[in-house]
Amino acid sequence: MDSLVVATFAVVALLEIAVPLALGCWIVKRFGVPWRVFGLGALSFIIVQVVHAPIVLATQAPLHRSLLPLGTTATLAVIALYLGLLAGLFEEVGRYLVYRYYFGRRNIALTREVGLQFGAGWGGVESIIVAFLVLSSMLSYILLTGDGGFIPLPDDPAVMAQVEVLRGITPLDILPGLAERMMTITLHIAWSLMVLVAVVFDRKVLLVLAVLWHAAVDAAAVFLVQTQGILVTEAVVFVFAVAGLAYILREWRRLAF
Repeated sequence: MDSLVVATFAVVALLEIAVPLALGCWIVKRFGVPWRVFGLGALSFIIVQVVHAPIVLATQAPLHRSLLPLGTTATLAVIALYLGLLAGLFEEVGRYLVYRYYFGRRNIALTREVGLQFGAGWGGVESIIVAFLVLSSMLSYILLTGDGGFIPLPDDPAVMAQVEVLRGITPLDILPGLAERMMTITLHIAWSLMVLVAVVFDRKVLLVLAVLWHAAVDAAAVFLVQTQGILVTEAVVFVFAVAGLAYILREWRRLAF
């Protein structure tokens, strides 16, 4: 067991929790947007996933089996597009419905500051959930690679091979996940502003663009991580995140209402 790997797991998990909360706190202090909006973003993400995740689990395997005659690469490409479109449709339409119906009834003004906080909550809770998965991975790493023999392992070559993979983990294998969370939060804020504009100005084309943009990011990530590896995948997500930041800055100047 490498103590530096354990420390990296812990720091990454801590930052994945602390950064979105710090962002929400800054928005509260800087713009006066209450934590309630951050919480609504977080709750909306969870509700959407309660519907979205079971559909993915129920349909992905049958779709994969039906596509196998196309070949491995083509099958992966179709699955990536399918998963991307599902994510885009559920999350962006979910954002639209919350803005359009819930916010209006609760007299929550659809301002750029509200969109910023809502997006921070939406992407922030995803980051926090991932942080707990990172902590779970850290615990597994400690238990399975520690010198104390915390878990008796069967004398199975497959199990031992998996343990050797764990022992080969380095801090550089863990850090890209933190970068991805920060980039994803940026994208969620961009999409939240785009959908907010779609509602405020009744421009449904922006909702469609948000769905397609979200689908493109997720589809690219699913396909590239399997074919090109994590570093190429994160580089592509970084390009999308830069575009998201540029959109946020553009809309921030324009949406002074």
